[in-house]
Amino acid sequence: MIMTLREEQERVQKAVNQSLAHIQEDPWLSQRVLANVKGEEPVKRKISLALVLSIVGVLALAGTAYALFSSSRVAEFFGEHWNKELGESLQEGKGAQIGESVTIGDVVFTLDEIVYRNRALYGVGTARPVDEKDVIVPMDLADDPECFRASEDAQKLAAKAKKTGGKLLTITSMPEKIGVDEGTMLMPGTIGYYDIANEDGSVTFSFEASDGFAVNEGTSYQISMESSVKQIKDTGESIADSLRNEKWTVSCVPVIMETSTEKPDASEKTAAVIEQDGYELNVPSMYQETKTMPVYQALEIDFTAMTDPAWLNQSGVQDGTDKTYIRFRDHAALGLSQEGLDYNEFANDNFDETYSGAIIRVVWVREWPKHRGEFVLDRKELSGITLTEAQSKAEELIRKLGIDVNQYACVEALDMSLERIQAMGAIWEKAIADGELLTDDCYQSYDYASIPAEEEGYYLRYSPLGIDTFEAGSRRYSVELYINSRGIVYAGIRNPYVRGEVVETPTALMTPDEAIARTAEELGRSLSGGDKVIKSIQQVALTYEAVRAENKSDGMVFVPVWVVLYKDEEALRNETNAYALINAVDGSLIEASFR
Repeated sequence: MIMTLREEQERVQKAVNQSLAHIQEDPWLSQRVLANVKGEEPVKRKISLALVLSIVGVLALAGTAYALFSSSRVAEFFGEHWNKELGESLQEGKGAQIGESVTIGDVVFTLDEIVYRNRALYGVGTARPVDEKDVIVPMDLADDPECFRASEDAQKLAAKAKKTGGKLLTITSMPEKIGVDEGTMLMPGTIGYYDIANEDGSVTFSFEASDGFAVNEGTSYQISMESSVKQIKDTGESIADSLRNEKWTVSCVPVIMETSTEKPDASEKTAAVIEQDGYELNVPSMYQETKTMPVYQALEIDFTAMTDPAWLNQSGVQDGTDKTYIRFRDHAALGLSQEGLDYNEFANDNFDETYSGAIIRVVWVREWPKHRGEFVLDRKELSGITLTEAQSKAEELIRKLGIDVNQYACVEALDMSLERIQAMGAIWEKAIADGELLTDDCYQSYDYASIPAEEEGYYLRYSPLGIDTFEAGSRRYSVELYINSRGIVYAGIRNPYVRGEVVETPTALMTPDEAIARTAEELGRSLSGGDKVIKSIQQVALTYEAVRAENKSDGMVFVPVWVVLYKDEEALRNETNAYALINAVDGSLIEASFR
């Protein structure tokens, strides 16, 4: 199957308004990879294939749960519906039985249990209709009206609701932000969800929230949830004004669960590293001279407060009563979150009804393994716009958003001429025809030859100097734009923090070789470490990432981070690199591709 980060993220864009008012769903069956989001448009972040992914919004109730139990419903659920090894691992985690409920519209949501394991939180809950005549449709059947109409199981549920005189409902329930020991509430880079229908008419919902940025080791956890209910027609379409959201928060203190497992202690394992002659080392001059780097304050910025919609579209605002989602009179849409924005020129919630939507889709072909490196900048002048003009428009917007443009560099530029659009479109269409794009996405063919010359433009990507610019990075900081003669027609911008004052300067940082050793150690402990052999180290780079301060109540700090790019068996097969982010101050693993 042809599938890349960009392709996965594009699939998110295609399904706007299919779930929460603050989220987009991706019509995948057994796995979901979604962008991090607050607002109706996706916030693109690092995405792993660790479950079923998606994001939402925040806060209202509070409670504290303590538990000591020998059987974990979370472990059982993930062991059955993900894999046995994960279930066994979760049985060795720290768990808390919650039991808190909230009623939203026609459904009662109960969060049953939380388990913390290896910088990730896993949860399981139950959603039940208030009126037993109503029917909850599981997400696999409710993602797309066309797929809904084609599904025999979905039609059976529609017939059941018609017979009982009840409503057809869909639900979502998952965390959006997580606090540790009452520290800063953060959006995890990876949030996943999945639900299944039960024989009694209820639905079991589940979620995973992981990464070392937001989910750290701690005593207590504060989980900001948002749950929603939406009514759909018997043809699968949403019923207007039927969406109901509620935000609520639970607090828990997970404890070690009793377990009879006889698995060996994974903490003693270390991945093998095959010896090699050397690797590329990329470090700032300050580190070369002093062997250390400062730790800075990380200050939040808020795009919902600083963004003027007219900077992106001057047709006027048609609707958008809250600051997170704006629809313009020409049908374009702007999604805003605290940490970024997404702007699309699409019409009627269909990502490829406009030319620019179709063009942005095929831009991501360049990252598919078999086509990587095939498409590079060729022309600096297109119909109605030059590369220089496009970069000028991009940097003007960056400045207006209060971001220091001098701290960003244009790391990628691609001219999208008609010839290139059609060439990439042919690759995309062939992937559909060959079944290499999942059939349940209901992808439709597109006539790329119909795109007129005035739609030619430039795809530009900017990254901040010294932050997250490595090849396999999470791109938590980036500016991605498509600009043609009409201006900016697509924008995806992420910049959650800016640097503040120096907090401290460590006497020394861990060395690159020590970072490699820590990577091997953590890979050996992971469930998804493959054969746990590092074939070669490609690059070790020193950059910065925002993480929780050592004292979590002190907020966030930018710390020096070693990025270790390496090849393992999976990376060799996929023609890409695996990676790990190691805190260069305390040696902790922040994030890795083997999560």
